[in-house]
Amino acid sequence: MASQPVAVVPHAVRNARTVSPDWGTANKFLNGPFAPWSEESEAYGLEVVGEIPADLAGALFRISSNPRFQPRNLDRYHWWEGDGMVCAVYLRDGRAAYRTRWVATDSMKVEVEAGEAIYPGFVNGGTPGRLPAGAPPAKNVANTHVGIFDDHLLVYFEGGLPHRMHPETLATLGTHDFHGGVDVLCTAHYKIDPATGDMLFFAATGPVLTWYRADARTGQIIDSHVLEMGVPVLMHDFVVSERHAIFFVTPAQFRLDLVAQGRPGVVWDESATPDGVQIILMDRRTHEVSRHHVGGQFANTHFYNAYDAGDEVIIDGHRIDRLGNPADRLDAPLGSHEWFGPALPYRWRIDLRTGRAREEQVSGIAGEFPKINDAYTGRRHRYGWFATTRGLSPATMSDGLARHDFLLDATTVVEGPDGLTSPSEPVFVPRENARGEDDGYLLSVWWNRETDLSEVLVHDAADLRRTPLARIKLPSRVPFGFHGSWADAAVLDRAIATRDASA
Repeated sequence: MASQPVAVVPHAVRNARTVSPDWGTANKFLNGPFAPWSEESEAYGLEVVGEIPADLAGALFRISSNPRFQPRNLDRYHWWEGDGMVCAVYLRDGRAAYRTRWVATDSMKVEVEAGEAIYPGFVNGGTPGRLPAGAPPAKNVANTHVGIFDDHLLVYFEGGLPHRMHPETLATLGTHDFHGGVDVLCTAHYKIDPATGDMLFFAATGPVLTWYRADARTGQIIDSHVLEMGVPVLMHDFVVSERHAIFFVTPAQFRLDLVAQGRPGVVWDESATPDGVQIILMDRRTHEVSRHHVGGQFANTHFYNAYDAGDEVIIDGHRIDRLGNPADRLDAPLGSHEWFGPALPYRWRIDLRTGRAREEQVSGIAGEFPKINDAYTGRRHRYGWFATTRGLSPATMSDGLARHDFLLDATTVVEGPDGLTSPSEPVFVPRENARGEDDGYLLSVWWNRETDLSEVLVHDAADLRRTPLARIKLPSRVPFGFHGSWADAAVLDRAIATRDASA
């Protein structure tokens, strides 16, 4: 039998103090909500303002970008390079518990043994330290996404294989290769097919992309296909409709050859896409590929969803004007803030009869981390939620939560109560016996400037208001990170039982 989730056992909160090293830098990505937190923490019986809904039972898993040691090049450090630390917030019977643990990758163990950072940055470049014999040649920071699949808690980073963690203790259990089906790496942005529960994902290595489908029952790869992109695209996110897997080829590139030279690896090169951005459609059944030029030079950041509508494919997501150091400035790279600006919501349409692709801006409210009700993945959706990035703040990135109604073409924006700011990507959790697409809760992590700690806010997804249903006060700060997911109680308990039985 699975051990009881820690959420059901109230104890006094501990480790409720700020543990944040001061490395004497003005780099935005090492201060404020991004500042590192140097201790693993756990706490029970957390303080709650308001009331946690009775039907909200399970765990919110989030990953933070949290450098364990002072980066070798403080001025060039980028948010994407922090070490992964998983935060789990366990909810049951209106109570909450909390645990954080480092993802103990082999490369992190090398740096822990040395007592300092050894690996250089890969975004803006940097100077490496001396690697000991047998050390991994590159760092797997394990910092991009986390979720349960195949009864494992998997932590993803696109530069290597995912890592397995125990879903209750958060102990790191090694890498995960989908039972031998994936050899080098895979995307952090998997999709779950709502019809089958299968995981849909890809691996991008240079200009080559490999499509994968993993069986929900066995965790094994049951479909794969290799296609050429022609460009070493920084392929972070993708999207699926019921019929297609959809990939954007943009000027944003990831160049391992440059990383090996200590130069910026995230490069903006418009000469690589002289005809502008291209959208690749791959038929999920036949693997037939078609290519559609949108024109213009931009990069997609994250997607809401895509769906088939008669002879059209509709794609909703966010796009940015430039992502990466200009190819002609690699020896004198720009600062991260100069090439990493706000993104805006867009819709792309592909006419399958003519092959024509076109785009339209959905709203002028800048934001990131768009999400939907995952039960609508690949199907027509009406609602989307995202974190707003309306202000170019010197201290923060996100500044509110938004709900967009695609039918009414209307966006609702709320800010945090009592000065809370820097909300994370929202995670949608359906209400028990939900009656509609937006019948559920939004869970997000916010930064409290006054306490320098984090809070989990629970909002009504259908009625977004500044005052949430519940504020769950955490005993630490969760450094601002990327992605996360919800596991309901049944999924969580099964995964815990499976891991305990295999121990």
